[in-house]
Amino acid sequence: MKDKDTVFSKICFKELSFERKLEYLWDYYKFHFFGSLLVLILLIGGILIWQENSKPDILNGYLLNTNWGDDLAAELLKDFADAKGYDLDQGNAYFNSSVFIDTDIKDQMSTVAYTKVMTDLDMKEIDFFFCNQEMFEYFGEKETFLDLSQNMPEEFLNKFQDKLITTDIYDENGNVTNTYIAGMDISDAPILIKMQEERKLYEDDQVLLTLPYNTTRLDKVMEFIEFLYGE
Repeated sequence: MKDKDTVFSKICFKELSFERKLEYLWDYYKFHFFGSLLVLILLIGGILIWQENSKPDILNGYLLNTNWGDDLAAELLKDFADAKGYDLDQGNAYFNSSVFIDTDIKDQMSTVAYTKVMTDLDMKEIDFFFCNQEMFEYFGEKETFLDLSQNMPEEFLNKFQDKLITTDIYDENGNVTNTYIAGMDISDAPILIKMQEERKLYEDDQVLLTLPYNTTRLDKVMEFIEFLYGE
């Protein structure tokens, strides 16, 4: 009986007009259609995410308490990649520009931002920081930054010696126990000066660059610094 009903339905369907066939298919199979479409979208999305995550990282930066938006930050790294011959279709380069921290860490947003920075740092996903003096001192005292004097080539240090800046480490009594070269003042970098004309990175015009103690792409960071100075 079921086979006869199926044959009858097929005959009736063939006799319908094109518009009626569409109405019939929509009435009886729209949920199948949407279900299949959803599966297809999820599949394509999963493939795209996998492809993006599987690309090697070229350079990852953090903008701490910045006035820049994502567009300017992305533009800077794109210019760097183009200048150094890196293909952003084959590798990732990004700035995290949404981190704002109150040094008192009293509000929820600051707590979340601080936790995110430290988590990414522990996972070795940060190659360098852009920060102002406040952030430099705050994280520098925690020995978050790399000691450049112990890790940068001597030739590089000599080349940029007038831009190197130090920070102090204190004991529980507030006494200085150590001083180390924790970053560079790159405020005079020509490329930054030009971009600051569009929108200031920091209101006082001072831009400091530091490296986390566990950076894994020191060579790329040096390339980036040279790029900022047009070399």
